[in-house]
Amino acid sequence: MKYLFILVSLTYLPFFFNLHGEESANKLEQPLTVNDRKGRWNFQWGYNRSSYTQSDINFRGPGYRYTLKSVDAKDKPESFKPEVYLNPSKFEIPQYNFKFTYFFTDHIFVNFGQDHMKYVVTQGQTVNYSGYIDPLVLQKNLLAPSVEALVFIYLFPNHLQEMAGYHGGEQTIALTPDILKFEHTDGLNFLFADLGWATPLWTASDGQSGISLLSSIGGGAVVCRSDVRVMGKGQNNNFHLSGYGVSGYVATRYDFTRTYFIELGGKGGYIDLFDIYTSGGSNRASQNFGFLELVFSGGVSF
Repeated sequence: MKYLFILVSLTYLPFFFNLHGEESANKLEQPLTVNDRKGRWNFQWGYNRSSYTQSDINFRGPGYRYTLKSVDAKDKPESFKPEVYLNPSKFEIPQYNFKFTYFFTDHIFVNFGQDHMKYVVTQGQTVNYSGYIDPLVLQKNLLAPSVEALVFIYLFPNHLQEMAGYHGGEQTIALTPDILKFEHTDGLNFLFADLGWATPLWTASDGQSGISLLSSIGGGAVVCRSDVRVMGKGQNNNFHLSGYGVSGYVATRYDFTRTYFIELGGKGGYIDLFDIYTSGGSNRASQNFGFLELVFSGGVSF
């Protein structure tokens, strides 16, 4: 009887191992879904519209130190032109966004990227200002004014002179080109690193498409190229590390294959620019403000 049991066991043993092997193979052969992201890289490119809170802009240089208060600014989107948006050699003209993403797990990821925003102080607005400006600074600037300021200086010669002397904050001034042109249009470049989490919301029955919610927080350096005219004088400055930013991002992502996806997101944050180039030499400005971005992008996963 004992030998009969051993014989039967040996007879069915290959079948048992074959069955177990088939089950393991079936598990291994299950197709990967769009939610299997561990170890994958993503690259995406897109465009943004941005908005900014009011900010106090502080100006300093030899002979002056003053603040323009609660200044309004807006973005400067490029109108859609195929020869711009579809031309790789002109990628820096629109307000663009790009980032690389690496997934440590199916849910946890890290981003590295750049938001190329544009910031333009609204011309014609009236603001309060405080501080001191040496009258000799204004006279010196009038010897070699910027092209933008010339018309206003000669049509309204007393406008710029209003800024001379001490001001306690009750005075107001209209921000015409003889007083201020202030833009980060090439641009307001936020270089960031984010840590984030991906949450699947819906996955197709075959697992090859789906919708996810992505959220992340992070921060990084802000590099500006500032086009500035202060009291009739200024220049388009070089790129310069001007400050830092922190932000949070939330987006809905649609993967229509495991390789390609599109994403619509919103980013909000805070930027502190403590060293802005203005009119050359040791002349500087500083400001801080909140920002919001609406970002549409597409990408590849590999």
